[in-house]
Amino acid sequence: MKSVLLRSIFEFEIKMKKNIYLLIVMMAVLWSCGDDVTREADQLFNGGQYQAAIDSYTEYLTTKPKDIKSLYNRGRAFEELGQLENARKDFTRVLDLDSDNVSANMSMGKYWYGKKSYQRAINFFDKVIQVDGRVSDAYMFKGRCYHQMGEFEDAMNGYNQAIDFDKKNAEAFLFRGALRVALNQKRKACADLTRANALGAADAGAALSKHCK
Repeated sequence: MKSVLLRSIFEFEIKMKKNIYLLIVMMAVLWSCGDDVTREADQLFNGGQYQAAIDSYTEYLTTKPKDIKSLYNRGRAFEELGQLENARKDFTRVLDLDSDNVSANMSMGKYWYGKKSYQRAINFFDKVIQVDGRVSDAYMFKGRCYHQMGEFEDAMNGYNQAIDFDKKNAEAFLFRGALRVALNQKRKACADLTRANALGAADAGAALSKHCK
């Protein structure tokens, strides 16, 4: 009787181990498939095939709706296609899941900057700075918001901090140069615009030609 019981227990343990092994294999296969889908979506995005990337991310998100990376990347793809409200929804969803996400906060700040809601944009850029105070573009965009609001001292502080953290931030030099033009600081303005042009900032050459003859 005892040997029969021991044999039954032994057989049960073998079955359990087999079932666990099969479960692990199935999970590995599913995980691998998910990786393949997101990898394909990333490749499509990097290749400029934004709608195809959106379709691929959406397919993956049907099974992994809280995957932050895929949500954010789909939002960026929407953004590239000019579908800004869809982009905003994805960025907002990311922040619902992770309020400290630097990329999503930056994207939301840019969204509200584009809507000319400058104080709301500043709130998102401040969040980026709170989480990671070394993000040069957060200071640069914050400076642009203040620039548009006519608060030139705060704008200058933003541009200066952006450049302090990244001496190759072409747009920070460009917009600081533009601000200095408005403040009649021609020598400093031209130095900034020259630097912006050397770094490849769009419109820097035109600004040099106009203001620094």
